[in-house]
Amino acid sequence: MACGLVLFWMAAGSAADRTRCYLPAPTGAADTDRDTFADAAIRQAGALPTESLGIDASSMGGDADWARYMALWKAHSSEPGSVAVRRWLGLPLEEEVQVSARKGRTSPRFLRWRAASFAVVQTPHFEILTRASEVDSRQIARDLERIYWVWTQLYFPLWVGRDAAAVSLSDWSPEATTADEFLSQRARSRLSLRQRHRVVLLPDERAYQQTVSQRQISAASSSTIAASTGFYSDSLATSFFYPQADQSSIAHEVCHQLFEEATDRTRAGATTATTDAFWLVEGIAGHFESLRYGQHLASIGGWDSKRLQYARYQSLIARQPTAPIAELQGDRTEIQQRADLSLWYSQAILRTHYALDSDPGSAQRAMIIDQLAEIYGVDVADFASLNHPHSEKDDRVDRFLLVRDDDLVAAPITGSATAICLAACEITERGWDALPPLPQVRWFDASRTKIAGPSVERLISDAAQLDQLSLEATQITPAIGSLIAGATELRELDLSWTAIDDSVVASLQHCPRLETVWLTGTPISDEALETLAALPNLKILDVQRTQISDAGIRRLEDSRPQVRINPLNLPDSSESSGAGEQ
Repeated sequence: MACGLVLFWMAAGSAADRTRCYLPAPTGAADTDRDTFADAAIRQAGALPTESLGIDASSMGGDADWARYMALWKAHSSEPGSVAVRRWLGLPLEEEVQVSARKGRTSPRFLRWRAASFAVVQTPHFEILTRASEVDSRQIARDLERIYWVWTQLYFPLWVGRDAAAVSLSDWSPEATTADEFLSQRARSRLSLRQRHRVVLLPDERAYQQTVSQRQISAASSSTIAASTGFYSDSLATSFFYPQADQSSIAHEVCHQLFEEATDRTRAGATTATTDAFWLVEGIAGHFESLRYGQHLASIGGWDSKRLQYARYQSLIARQPTAPIAELQGDRTEIQQRADLSLWYSQAILRTHYALDSDPGSAQRAMIIDQLAEIYGVDVADFASLNHPHSEKDDRVDRFLLVRDDDLVAAPITGSATAICLAACEITERGWDALPPLPQVRWFDASRTKIAGPSVERLISDAAQLDQLSLEATQITPAIGSLIAGATELRELDLSWTAIDDSVVASLQHCPRLETVWLTGTPISDEALETLAALPNLKILDVQRTQISDAGIRRLEDSRPQVRINPLNLPDSSESSGAGEQ
């Protein structure tokens, strides 16, 4: 990680590369002395938003208001049964979220749904028009409320409810009086925000695509909207989703929605469509995709954020230069016309992670919130922590992406990750031992690290989930074949420059979906050709610097003419220093 991160948090006595927030909890939830595994990991690795800026209740103005708001959430986490605190937050007496449902009568004009063909599910802050199942609808309603509360803690200075919260808690001194005692003396004191944010929930991906493709919904939106997994329309003030295991798109789009609809705008005409800092509009929503839950706590950011895995690969393996912010500038129309839109998104999100995660004690977090206030037209003059000269860091961003053993030990993860790329990072067995098993991982890339077969097998407890596995230039042995044989859904495999043998290639007969196989620099022989030639979906294969004969290569080319063989175009081995060179 960037040097500033290590130095700041060593001085503070802990380590953090992410921000933690509190979640609404049911009355019977365990207290903080009995954290879940996820809570414990989040608590160890994360800092509260106000801690990152050095804010506490003794601060002045808006900073003190923010600190008291966070202190109230901390009180709820410690004592979720406090009726006074639950009443102030608008939480039901027992459950973490109040959810009601009824049959739909009239839908918005852009939907044209017949009466009783949909349901309306309401929470304190959302109205969901749904054709999904009741179970899915209620679960997403619960998750939307969680997203809302996390967003208010992260971006309190921009939140439309900040003034109501400030007035209600202005006389409270958390050091002198508990939240329960303070609010119990004020029976009528509660946070009341009447606005609900509209969400349309479709039953599945097909229904979602058909709905968002309609002209009255997709107008003025990107041409790729039908291929998306979630969509927020600022013109319709509505988010569109369907139930899915990966909820990162919901977090992304609802983050957009809350910045558009739940900010305390004081300047008319502020719009994200014309700002040249559109990179931050998308970057902050991409950063919010990293939202993870425990029972009491949520975290945002961190080295394991899914978006950072792709950025890490681009930077450290593909050697893609990191784009400076000047190259990311442009308004929404300009950006959506870029030919490299996918790469632009990755770089914008990387830049936001870099500012918010790499050095929580610096002015970078304040700079980001202040820039967001400018984009959305919010007056944050009362927040002293945000009002000082800004300077963007000139550090090399690739150093932020370079994870080391100490980072994995200091910032533990829960094991829910679907993508882990630590390729070319300085990770030894000490670092790998700090990771829990990864039962949901679909992309695992440990290339060019000191990982051995037993660690791979421990981390990938269910190889059937794997889509991509990259172990180039690692310390694996032929014993890895048993794990690969179970990777029946594998599409891409890289075992280049390792000590595997023909027996490992034989295990690929159990991986019929394989499209790309890299075996460069391994000691495999012509014995492997029969298995490779039989892979039905094979498109790319590299077996240079192996013991496969030229005649064997020609036979393979004749039997599978549609396969690209040896695309790396390495120089003749006689011109190099031998196998193992990368």
